[in-house]
Amino acid sequence: MSFKRFFPAIVANLSAALSEILLMASSAWLIASAALHPPLSSLSIGITLVRTAGISRAALRYADRFISHKIIFKLLDDLREKIFLKAAKIFPLKSGRAHEGELLHDLTVSADLLKDFLPRVVLPLSTAALVMILLTFFLREPLLPIIFLANLIPIALKAADDSDYREKILDFNDGRDELTIFGTKPAIKRLNQAAKDFGAENFKITARQINFDTAFRVLNAAGFFFMLLKVAAVADTIALTVWTLIFLATLEIFAQIPPAIRTWKKIRSIKLPDEKISAAQISTTNHAVEIKNLSFKYTDEKIFDDFSLTIARGEKIAVVGESGAGKTTLLYLLMKLFVPNLGTIAINGKIAAATFTNYIFSASIRENFKILHENISDEEIFSALKLCGLENFDINAPIGEDGANLSGGERNRLQVALALAKDAEILILDEPTAGLDKNLAEKLISKLIEATKNRTLIVITHDSNYFSELGRIELVH
Repeated sequence: MSFKRFFPAIVANLSAALSEILLMASSAWLIASAALHPPLSSLSIGITLVRTAGISRAALRYADRFISHKIIFKLLDDLREKIFLKAAKIFPLKSGRAHEGELLHDLTVSADLLKDFLPRVVLPLSTAALVMILLTFFLREPLLPIIFLANLIPIALKAADDSDYREKILDFNDGRDELTIFGTKPAIKRLNQAAKDFGAENFKITARQINFDTAFRVLNAAGFFFMLLKVAAVADTIALTVWTLIFLATLEIFAQIPPAIRTWKKIRSIKLPDEKISAAQISTTNHAVEIKNLSFKYTDEKIFDDFSLTIARGEKIAVVGESGAGKTTLLYLLMKLFVPNLGTIAINGKIAAATFTNYIFSASIRENFKILHENISDEEIFSALKLCGLENFDINAPIGEDGANLSGGERNRLQVALALAKDAEILILDEPTAGLDKNLAEKLISKLIEATKNRTLIVITHDSNYFSELGRIELVH
């Protein structure tokens, strides 16, 4: 967010604010002067100024809104792109889907806050500061900077912390099945207490903010009244009227400072998580996959400890293990969705993968292929579908959200077909025979082995019976 990017909006906002001050000042001069019943010709300059200020105020305010909103929409586009890229780098989280949802909420709320940075922070603060500088220079009045700085005091106020309440909600949600069996009353009591504590803290801070805002308004009014007394000592009645309205307009500008400071504090409090950091070293290999001395754990549970595995180019391998043995974790590590704590993983070539977590878009089969493979032809689509036994499917028919119109086995085979269509040297399949009867499963495996003659095939499965044709079976404990 560079200053150069915001400069046109700052100029437009300042010009609109000055035009409002000019309109109030010229109107005050015209009304006060007209009360003395002078010749109409002596009021012509004031009449012209009022008309000019009125027209320029409308035009400049429109320009201010147009320029600032144009910048905001561009900023919002950039923010959404950055948030998507950030999420793509850090998801999935080791801590599970509940915390992924919490983080996604934080990211989207952060975008909503950051898009307010220009209209609610930069413009109010910069306009107030520039008006203060201009009036200080014109009046030679040192009290104005003091009033301006006093309005920055809300920086010291802190916002209510909802982390404890949110943590208890997540814990309650994670353990809802166990709580249904053993009783929810103690958990609900803890949750209610956390909600009450958060509400009480939020009420206190809101009351404090209201008190501060009231105090600032009184302080501003007192300061400007004091300056008005100093002007009254040297100015005539008309000039005093003009300065009174100028000070009133400036008061309105200064009143925007505390809310702007609070918004700035919220934006500063945003802490996006770091990208995945690993002690693993990047390395190269002549094999398709080479894992050396791999160690990986989630929070406290260690999944791999000094694990090594080498897969040659073109080799067909089944990775077999019981539930919880780490098969899916190994898949995520190979796909670089997780990073190891120690050790090296070297991948030689591009990877195509079919997993249970892959999303199928609410569109036709053809459109799903086009999303992943932009330049794929219908012939290539039919070829991939035929390998998976889906050649009779209408590729233009809608398949529902995440493949809702397909059976479990059909959805799995479509995922395999989507992966096969990618020009990748390494193909990774997670439980490709799930939901299939023995006959269909054996046909699928035979076709996959035939179709991946020049590729490396890695199959993640809990059942090695269907994969006897693969050259090697690696057990994961």
